[in-house]
Amino acid sequence: MSESTVDPAPVPAPQRELGWLELATGAVSYVVLQVALFVAVGVVTEGTPPAPVLVAVSGASAFGAVGLALLLRVRRLSAVGVVRTPWRTVALGAGLGAAVWLLSRVLIVVYVAITGDTSDPQEALTLFSGPVAATLVILIGGLVVPLGEELLFRGLGYGVLRRVGRVVATLLTAAIFALAHGLNVVFAAAFVLGVVNAVLYERTRSIWPSAAAHATFNLISFVLVLVVGSQP
Repeated sequence: MSESTVDPAPVPAPQRELGWLELATGAVSYVVLQVALFVAVGVVTEGTPPAPVLVAVSGASAFGAVGLALLLRVRRLSAVGVVRTPWRTVALGAGLGAAVWLLSRVLIVVYVAITGDTSDPQEALTLFSGPVAATLVILIGGLVVPLGEELLFRGLGYGVLRRVGRVVATLLTAAIFALAHGLNVVFAAAFVLGVVNAVLYERTRSIWPSAAAHATFNLISFVLVLVVGSQP
């Protein structure tokens, strides 16, 4: 009587991880898409585009850059943190976003006192031209753009740079994130938010808590603009 044999279970092939190629592609694509889309909407609108369009361009550039990077080799959203996480960690992210927003009021006062500079390149986004435009800016700028930027700066940027060290990756991605918002009154707040979100992403390995923090920060800012009628 011959012994029966059982074929061993197949060993899954190792999954590719994000690398320098994806990071370079995402960074270049983000800049190219920003410029191309701004030029395109400028031609179409024949002047200064409406605030919702400006916000949408920012979000589309981030999503497009991440999408192009993922198409190269790592074709899975989990590589940039799109994975499930407990709701309590999402709530924690939202709470930290509110805390950073409160801290940003102090940072803005300090920045203006030191530099005397009150300029903000994002000021055009606060020029609502009606309730529909205001609602679109709040929804796109408060929900869509934060997710796109977190996928780009934390999911892709931090995800690749953490191989050179978590502290370096945290500070570098936070600095680039802040510079992307300009050297102005929001720079310091953007840097702090970038640091907080990098820590959130490192601890949870999910993009949702950092996206919640970013969204909360943006929503408070835009809603305050709408209610008060002036830039916070």
